[in-house]
Amino acid sequence: MKGLSRAIVPALRWDRAHGFRYLDGRIDDALELGVGGFLIEGGPRDEVAALAGRLHADSDIPILIAAPTERGAGQSIQGLTALPPFGALASVAVVHPDDGGAPSLDVDVVRRAARLTARELKNVGANWALAPVCEVDVAHGGAGAPSVGSRGASGDAAIVAAVVSEWIDACQAEAVLSCAMTFPGGGDLHPFAAAVDAGVASVMVSRAAAPRFGAPEGAMLSAALVENVLRTQLHFDGLVSTIALDREPGLDATRERVLAVSAIAAGCDVVLAPSDLAGVADALHRAVAGGAITADRIRELLARFDQWSSWARPSEAREPSMDDLMWSRQVADRAIQLIRGPLPRVLALVEVTFIGELGEQDFQHFTGTLRALHAEVTVSTTPTPHERGPLVVVFSPAAADTGNVPRDEIDRVRYMTRLAREAGREVAVVACCHPRAAAALGDDCAVLSVWNAERPMQEAAARALAGGAPAGAATER
Repeated sequence: MKGLSRAIVPALRWDRAHGFRYLDGRIDDALELGVGGFLIEGGPRDEVAALAGRLHADSDIPILIAAPTERGAGQSIQGLTALPPFGALASVAVVHPDDGGAPSLDVDVVRRAARLTARELKNVGANWALAPVCEVDVAHGGAGAPSVGSRGASGDAAIVAAVVSEWIDACQAEAVLSCAMTFPGGGDLHPFAAAVDAGVASVMVSRAAAPRFGAPEGAMLSAALVENVLRTQLHFDGLVSTIALDREPGLDATRERVLAVSAIAAGCDVVLAPSDLAGVADALHRAVAGGAITADRIRELLARFDQWSSWARPSEAREPSMDDLMWSRQVADRAIQLIRGPLPRVLALVEVTFIGELGEQDFQHFTGTLRALHAEVTVSTTPTPHERGPLVVVFSPAAADTGNVPRDEIDRVRYMTRLAREAGREVAVVACCHPRAAAALGDDCAVLSVWNAERPMQEAAARALAGGAPAGAATER
C-alpha cells in the first residue's frame, strides 16, 4: 500500500569518530522508502542542523524530526541548552506553602522550559520533542509501578497532570509536537488524560505488560489498550508511537518485524527506531497484503501523519537570549536540594573523591567550575592523610534516575566520609541522584542532592559549595 513506510521513523545517532557520515547509506535507503521522519540523537548543533536541513530538503513528503528532550534540547544535541531532569524542574515549579496547604504551580517555570526547548529544536530543524514523561514517581506508585524517579514530575498524580499540561501547551504553541511518555505508566491515567486535554500531538506507548488494561502481551501490542483505553476512553486522536526499538533492553532485533506488525495492527502509528529498516518495511507491506493490518488502519495512520507533519513544517524561532541562558542556570541552582547540612564552604583548598559509576573524567564541569571560583582542587581516591581542608565525595550511583541505590554503594560513601570525619575534617556528599536516594546516605555529614551528573547540575553543585548559590531544602514530592 502506497505510503505505508511513513509509519517507520528510523534513528540517526551521531558517532564521536565519524559524526553522521557513516549513516549516508541508511539515510538514502530511508528516504527512498518514504519514511515518516527520523529520530536524531547526539551531535553538535551545526551538524544536527545541517543533517535536518538535508532530510527536509531531500524528502518527497513533509517529515517529522524527533529528538529526546526530557532535559531540554541540550540533552542530546551539543551546544543547545540542557535543563535539570523533569523531577528537579517540577520541584522548583511546585510551591509547597509553609502552613501545609495545597501546593501551587509556578507555571512560568514549566512553560519557559518548554518554550526554550521547542525554540532550540526548531532552529536546528527538529519539530518533534520526545517529552514530557507523564508517569507518576515510582516511590508513590503501586506495586509493580515502573521506576520513573527523577524523570517524573511528582508522586502526586494531580501535580504531574498540572505540570505536563503546561509543558505540552507551551511546547506546541511554538509549532513543535510534544510526546506524552510512556503510556500507561504505572497505571494512573490522570496525567495522560490531562496531556490529551492539553492537545498533545503524540503519545509513546510502553512495551511493558499491562494486565490491568487487558495488555498482558505488552502495551504497544495491545488493541485493548491502544484503541479501547487511549483512543476511546481518553479520546486521543494523535500519533501513537512505539518505544525506540533499538534501545529497548533485551529486545532481539530479529523480532522487530513481528513487533512492528503487531504494534501497527494494535493501533500504533509509528514504529520508532527499528534496527532492520528494510526488514520492517517489508514485513508491514506483507501484513497489509495478507490482511493482518487492515486498509482502514493504514488510512487512519497516514491521515495523522499528514496532519501533524504539515502542521509542524520547519520554521525559524527566536534564538535563546542571555536572559534565557541565565534563567536555565538559576533553575539548576534552585533545583539542588540540601538534604542535611550545613555545607562546608569551599574557599581555597578542597579535596574531591569520586564513588560510583562515573569518575573524574566525567566531572570536568564540576571541578572546572570550582577552579573558576578560585578553589584549588585535589582529586584523590581516598582522603589524603594530614589534609585539613574539606572533603567532597561525589557520588554517582548506577540507578541515579530511579532513586533505588544498592546498599553496597551507600556503604562505600559512608566509609569514605567516616575516614574524613575521624581525621577531623569537614565533609560534604554531592549525590548525583534523586533526593530520596540521597537521604539514605546517613545523617553525620552534609548531603547535597543534585539529581543527576549532567552539566547543569554539576555546575550548580560547585556554585553551592563555593557559596555562590544557596541550596534549597529537601521536600516531599
